[in-house]
Amino acid sequence: MVLNDEINNNAEAAVSVDQNNKDAVEEKLLTEAYDMIQQSVFDIKSEMARELSMHKIESKKEVFAEKGHYVDAVMAAVKKQLLEFKKTDAYIEYLKKCVAKANEKLDGLTRLYVSRTDLDIMRAVFPDIDVKQDLRIMIGGIIAENDGLTMDFTFERKLRAEREKFEQKLSEL
Repeated sequence: MVLNDEINNNAEAAVSVDQNNKDAVEEKLLTEAYDMIQQSVFDIKSEMARELSMHKIESKKEVFAEKGHYVDAVMAAVKKQLLEFKKTDAYIEYLKKCVAKANEKLDGLTRLYVSRTDLDIMRAVFPDIDVKQDLRIMIGGIIAENDGLTMDFTFERKLRAEREKFEQKLSEL
Protein backbone atom coordinates (compact mmCIF):
# COMPACT_ATOMS: atom_id res chain seq x y z
CA MET A 1 0.00 0.00 0.00
CA VAL A 2 2.84 2.34 0.80
CA LEU A 3 4.22 1.54 -2.57
CA ASN A 4 0.88 2.33 -4.17
CA ASP A 5 0.67 5.65 -2.34
CA GLU A 6 4.15 6.52 -3.40
CA ILE A 7 3.39 5.65 -7.01
CA ASN A 8 0.20 7.73 -6.87
CA ASN A 9 2.06 10.68 -5.33
CA ASN A 10 4.77 10.41 -7.97
CA ALA A 11 2.15 10.20 -10.68
CA GLU A 12 0.30 13.20 -9.29
CA ALA A 13 3.58 15.08 -9.02
CA ALA A 14 4.41 14.16 -12.63
CA VAL A 15 0.96 15.29 -13.78
CA SER A 16 1.37 18.49 -11.78
CA VAL A 17 4.80 19.11 -13.32
CA ASP A 18 3.40 18.25 -16.75
CA GLN A 19 0.51 20.68 -16.17
CA ASN A 20 2.92 23.41 -15.02
CA ASN A 21 5.10 22.86 -18.10
CA LYS A 22 2.01 22.86 -20.28
CA ASP A 23 0.79 26.12 -18.69
CA ALA A 24 4.25 27.71 -19.07
CA VAL A 25 4.47 26.64 -22.74
CA GLU A 26 0.94 27.88 -23.37
CA GLU A 27 1.74 31.22 -21.68
CA LYS A 28 4.92 31.55 -23.73
CA LEU A 29 3.05 30.78 -26.99
CA LEU A 30 0.29 33.24 -26.14
CA THR A 31 2.86 35.93 -25.35
CA GLU A 32 4.68 35.28 -28.62
CA ALA A 33 1.39 35.33 -30.56
CA TYR A 34 0.40 38.58 -28.86
CA ASP A 35 3.79 40.12 -29.68
CA MET A 36 3.51 38.98 -33.31
CA ILE A 37 0.01 40.46 -33.59
CA GLN A 38 1.19 43.73 -32.04
CA GLN A 39 4.13 43.88 -34.48
CA SER A 40 1.80 43.16 -37.41
CA VAL A 41 -0.57 45.93 -36.29
CA PHE A 42 2.38 48.32 -35.95
CA ASP A 43 3.68 47.33 -39.41
CA ILE A 44 0.24 47.81 -40.99
CA LYS A 45 -0.20 51.21 -39.33
CA SER A 46 3.29 52.26 -40.43
CA GLU A 47 2.62 51.18 -44.00
CA MET A 48 -0.71 52.98 -44.05
CA ALA A 49 0.89 56.15 -42.68
CA ARG A 50 3.65 55.94 -45.30
CA GLU A 51 1.14 55.44 -48.11
CA LEU A 52 -1.01 58.28 -46.84
CA SER A 53 2.02 60.52 -46.67
CA MET A 54 3.00 59.59 -50.23
CA HIS A 55 -0.54 60.31 -51.44
CA LYS A 56 -0.45 63.71 -49.73
CA ILE A 57 2.88 64.51 -51.36
CA GLU A 58 1.57 63.44 -54.78
CA SER A 59 -1.57 65.52 -54.28
CA LYS A 60 0.49 68.55 -53.34
CA LYS A 61 2.67 68.05 -56.41
CA GLU A 62 -0.41 67.86 -58.61
CA VAL A 63 -1.89 71.01 -57.06
CA PHE A 64 1.45 72.81 -57.41
CA ALA A 65 1.71 71.77 -61.08
CA GLU A 66 -1.88 72.84 -61.72
CA LYS A 67 -1.21 76.22 -60.11
CA GLY A 68 1.90 76.55 -62.29
CA HIS A 69 -0.13 75.88 -65.43
CA TYR A 70 -2.69 78.42 -64.29
CA VAL A 71 -0.02 81.06 -63.63
CA ASP A 72 1.60 80.33 -67.02
CA ALA A 73 -1.74 80.72 -68.79
CA VAL A 74 -2.50 84.02 -67.06
CA MET A 75 0.98 85.38 -67.76
CA ALA A 76 0.74 84.31 -71.41
CA ALA A 77 -2.56 86.19 -71.71
CA VAL A 78 -1.03 89.29 -70.10
CA LYS A 79 2.00 89.08 -72.40
CA LYS A 80 -0.32 88.86 -75.39
CA GLN A 81 -2.15 91.99 -74.20
CA LEU A 82 1.16 93.82 -73.75
CA LEU A 83 2.19 92.90 -77.30
CA GLU A 84 -1.15 94.27 -78.55
CA PHE A 85 -0.62 97.42 -76.45
CA LYS A 86 2.77 97.93 -78.16
CA LYS A 87 0.96 98.35 -81.48
CA THR A 88 -0.93 101.42 -80.25
CA ASP A 89 -0.05 105.10 -80.01
CA ALA A 90 -0.67 104.82 -76.26
CA TYR A 91 2.49 102.71 -76.02
CA ILE A 92 4.65 105.56 -77.35
CA GLU A 93 2.99 107.89 -74.84
CA TYR A 94 3.70 105.35 -72.09
CA LEU A 95 7.39 105.26 -73.10
CA LYS A 96 7.52 109.07 -73.07
CA LYS A 97 6.10 109.11 -69.51
CA CYS A 98 8.66 106.50 -68.43
CA VAL A 99 11.49 108.60 -69.89
CA ALA A 100 10.16 111.74 -68.17
CA LYS A 101 9.88 109.95 -64.82
CA ALA A 102 13.38 108.48 -65.15
CA ASN A 103 14.78 111.86 -66.19
CA GLU A 104 13.31 113.41 -63.05
CA LYS A 105 14.35 110.64 -60.66
CA LEU A 106 17.86 110.21 -62.07
CA ASP A 107 18.53 113.95 -62.58
CA GLY A 108 18.97 113.55 -66.31
CA LEU A 109 19.53 110.70 -68.73
CA THR A 110 22.65 109.59 -70.57
CA ARG A 111 21.29 106.45 -72.19
CA LEU A 112 18.10 104.50 -72.88
CA TYR A 113 18.00 100.77 -73.50
CA VAL A 114 15.10 99.43 -75.54
CA SER A 115 14.01 96.37 -77.50
CA ARG A 116 15.05 95.87 -81.10
CA THR A 117 11.54 96.75 -82.29
CA ASP A 118 11.52 100.06 -80.36
CA LEU A 119 15.02 101.19 -81.31
CA ASP A 120 14.20 103.34 -84.36
CA ILE A 121 11.09 104.89 -82.79
CA MET A 122 12.91 105.87 -79.59
CA ARG A 123 15.86 107.33 -81.51
CA ALA A 124 13.41 109.47 -83.47
CA VAL A 125 11.44 110.55 -80.38
CA PHE A 126 14.56 111.21 -78.24
CA PRO A 127 17.32 112.33 -80.61
CA ASP A 128 19.34 113.95 -77.77
CA ILE A 129 19.63 110.74 -75.76
CA ASP A 130 21.88 107.79 -76.63
CA VAL A 131 19.42 104.94 -77.38
CA LYS A 132 20.78 101.39 -77.48
CA GLN A 133 19.28 97.98 -78.02
CA ASP A 134 19.20 95.62 -75.02
CA LEU A 135 18.69 91.95 -75.84
CA ARG A 136 17.12 91.36 -72.43
CA ILE A 137 14.17 93.51 -73.43
CA MET A 138 12.02 91.21 -75.53
CA ILE A 139 8.52 92.55 -74.98
CA GLY A 140 8.92 96.27 -74.42
CA GLY A 141 9.56 99.17 -72.13
CA ILE A 142 12.85 100.89 -71.34
CA ILE A 143 15.82 100.85 -69.03
CA ALA A 144 16.96 104.42 -68.35
CA GLU A 145 20.49 105.26 -67.24
CA ASN A 146 22.36 108.27 -65.87
CA ASP A 147 25.90 108.05 -64.51
CA GLY A 148 25.63 104.33 -63.71
CA LEU A 149 22.22 104.60 -62.02
CA THR A 150 19.39 102.84 -63.79
CA MET A 151 15.63 102.56 -63.65
CA ASP A 152 13.90 99.56 -65.15
CA PHE A 153 10.55 100.21 -66.83
CA THR A 154 10.57 96.99 -68.87
CA PHE A 155 7.52 94.84 -69.29
CA GLU A 156 9.71 91.83 -68.48
CA ARG A 157 10.48 93.20 -64.99
CA LYS A 158 6.85 94.11 -64.42
CA LEU A 159 5.70 90.67 -65.56
CA ARG A 160 8.19 88.98 -63.21
CA ALA A 161 6.99 91.12 -60.30
CA GLU A 162 3.34 90.44 -61.08
CA ARG A 163 4.02 86.74 -61.49
CA GLU A 164 5.65 86.63 -58.05
CA LYS A 165 2.68 88.45 -56.50
CA PHE A 166 0.23 86.17 -58.28
CA GLU A 167 2.09 83.02 -57.20
CA GLN A 168 2.21 84.34 -53.62
CA LYS A 169 -1.57 84.88 -53.65
CA LEU A 170 -2.13 81.39 -55.04
CA SER A 171 0.10 79.81 -52.42
CA GLU A 172 -2.01 81.43 -49.70
CA LEU A 173 -5.13 79.66 -51.00
